[in-house]
Parts: sequence; C-alpha cells; structure tokens
Amino acid sequence: MQKGAHASVHDSALLAKRRRQRRHRKVLAVIAIVLAVVLVGGGTAFGIFAMQLDSKLALDDPSQEDAINSVLTPAELSKPFYALVIGSDSREGSGTSSAAAESGDNQRSDVMILMRVDAPNHLVTMVSIPRDTPYYLEDGSIVKINEAYNMGGAAETIKAVSELTGVPISHYAEVHFSELQTVVDNLGGVTVSVPMEISYEDALTGETVTIQPGEQTLNGQQAQIFARARHEYGDNQEAKRQSNVRQLAEAIMRKALDRPFYELPGTILGLADCVGTDLKTGDFVSLASAFVGGSGELTVYSGAGPSTGDYNDAVGGLWLCYENEQGWADLMAVVEAGENPEGMDFESTNTGNAVPRN
Repeated sequence: MQKGAHASVHDSALLAKRRRQRRHRKVLAVIAIVLAVVLVGGGTAFGIFAMQLDSKLALDDPSQEDAINSVLTPAELSKPFYALVIGSDSREGSGTSSAAAESGDNQRSDVMILMRVDAPNHLVTMVSIPRDTPYYLEDGSIVKINEAYNMGGAAETIKAVSELTGVPISHYAEVHFSELQTVVDNLGGVTVSVPMEISYEDALTGETVTIQPGEQTLNGQQAQIFARARHEYGDNQEAKRQSNVRQLAEAIMRKALDRPFYELPGTILGLADCVGTDLKTGDFVSLASAFVGGSGELTVYSGAGPSTGDYNDAVGGLWLCYENEQGWADLMAVVEAGENPEGMDFESTNTGNAVPRN
C-alpha cells in the first residue's frame, strides 16, 4: 500500500472516531437537557423514571449505607472526583476457589477499579487495584486487599483503596457480575479486542466457551468469560484479566451511548440492574450537565497499579504484590494530572518485599 493510501486510511479512521465522540457528546447533551427540564417541571414521567432508577441503583444491603457514607469524602460533581467501582459475584458455584470462604456470598472483590471523573475536561481515568496488593488490618496482620470486602464490606474496601492510593473517594458503585450477562445481551453485544484464544468453563452451565483472538463482538456469556479468564495467560495473569475488565467496561459504556435516544431510558434502567451505588438520579443529571458544559471530546484513560510479587511463607504462603509505595505515588501523580497511566513501568520502584515494611 502506498504512503498516500496509509494516510487516507488513518484519516478515515480518525474522522470516524471524531464522529463517534461528537455523537456521544450530543447524546449526553440531550440526556442532560431533557432530564433537567422534566425535573424542573416536576413531570410525572420523570418522577416515575427517577423512582425506578433510584430503586434499581440502591445498595443491596441498606444496613451498609451508613458505614459506606462514613468513609466517603463529599465532592462537587462539577469538579474532578474519585469513585471506587468493585465487581462482586454471589452466583452459586461461581467461585474460583474450592475454599468455602471464597465461594458464593463470601467471594472477595477481585475487581476493584478506582475512577477519576473529570467532567469539565470530558476525561475518565480507570485504575485497576491488583487484588493481591497487601493490606494491613488493625491487629497488624496482613491480607490481600480483596479480602477487605469479605471482612468489612464495601466500607472496608473503600478505606483500603483510599489508604493505598492516597486520594479521597467520594462515590462508590458495586457491579454485580451475575447480571452482567443480561446487560450485554440487552445491548446486542459489545466489541472488544481479545488478546489470545480463551477457553473457559461457564460455572453455571458447565459449558466450555471458546473466544477467538482479535476484535470480537461478544454476547453476554462470552463477556462473562472475558471478564473472568485468568489462568489462560502465561504471565502477568491478573494484570491481563484486569485489562480485559477495563476494556469491557469501556465497551459497555460506549455501546450504551450509541443507543437511539428513544431507547435510552430503557437502556439506563437495564444497566442499573447490575449496579448498586450511593449516587441518585439527580446526581446523574448534574454529572451529565457537567460533562456537556465542559470542553473537548470524551477521553477514557486506563491503567493498573503495581502487580508483580511473590509467595511469602511469613503470611501463610500468600502470593502478594511487592511493596511499592513510590510506584503508587508516581501512578497517582499521573492520574491526578489528567495524564494517561497506561503502560507505566513500576519495576524500578519495587522493593522486592512481598510484605510491606513496618
């Protein structure tokens, strides 16, 4: 192919991307304007919609609300803020471990994504928290950070991630993987880039599902597998799985924004089926308005925290990430500056200790 042809293909792809970004912004604008007008007018339709949405978004365990709110730091939605998204799964038989404490309702939060939302600059940054990151309990003992959810619920997880990253967390959302399959199917599938062939047994059906490498449009079952598969990767297994999860989250968001406007209420309610959060309908109206009022096109950055580590006999043979306070500080400095953390190298800041120093 000649040089001019390369440029033509590149320009066409860039133009298509810009058109998609403009369409996403227009959709956000219409959502914000329509919802705001109906809200101010006290419309019955919006009132019913808001009640339905708030009911679906409510946290599963109301008794946890006070504990969660006590560890959240209030922030204006029109300014950059941090939100923690965790993936929980209580599907019967879906645990990845044979240990009772790691199955069913006691399963740990293997997916933890810290999000920096900068509405005025149309920027969302996702940072995966490696599940094997060491976390100190009050009695001085050390566990993996994903154990915090099993021991103290969402509030303990928020506290753990805030301490690790050094940033205040203002909002919280819990995504139920058990409903993810239905959400993706209702969207008509989502398109992602599969790094390699993945074969994985569906925990509920017992069926082995194979996903081919390359750009693929996944149905709900395949999306579940894409988000769960880990052992297929020879090295950096958890980092690669978390990358898949972030890619899937972005694909769902962009597919939802591509829906025709008249389908948006149903789409929003459908997405809400798999999410529990402290945010309310009015908060989403304010947030959408802030995005519309900002400058530039929607940008999504993605990265992960330090994930290399080793087994440690001192803590029962757990595989833990190496201590890397400097690595986390460097990462969060990039995120806070609104820059892209993708591909950051933390090897030079690893201490080589699988257990943090006192």
